[in-house]
Formats: sequence, C-alpha cells, structure tokens
Amino acid sequence: MAQLFFTPEEIAVNIEVDPDDFLMLIKTQTGPAYKAYMSGRLSSEIELRKAIQLSALHGSSPAQQMMRDWHNRSKYE
Repeated sequence: MAQLFFTPEEIAVNIEVDPDDFLMLIKTQTGPAYKAYMSGRLSSEIELRKAIQLSALHGSSPAQQMMRDWHNRSKYE
C-alpha cells in the first residue's frame, strides 16, 4: 500500500494494527515493517521518476526542471 502512497496510519488501519504502534515502527527506520514500507514507496518513486524523465527527454520544461532539481539534490558533498 505504501507503493500507492497511502500514509502509515492508513496502512495500519487496513492491516488491522494499532496506527500509533505502526507509525513508531516506521519512525525507528529499522526492522521488517520499515523495510517493507520503504520498499513499496521507493518502487513507486522509481516508476514515477522514470515517467518524468521520459517527459523531460521529450521536451517538457517542468519535467526537465524536476530532473535538474533531483540531480542537484542527489550530489554527494
């Protein structure tokens, strides 16, 4: 569900666990719940960025600007 950008609280309700407990698992950034949550989010983010990249390559100025912004933010300093 994280792959469809549901919030941790929405996911918790759907899988019938306590939302506060689930959110705490996500905030600790460790363990299988966090890994599954981030895996879902990142796999969708990859597909979204690929679509934006394709738009940028086809001349979309807003998409090109997004690619430049991502490029600048991803530089290791």
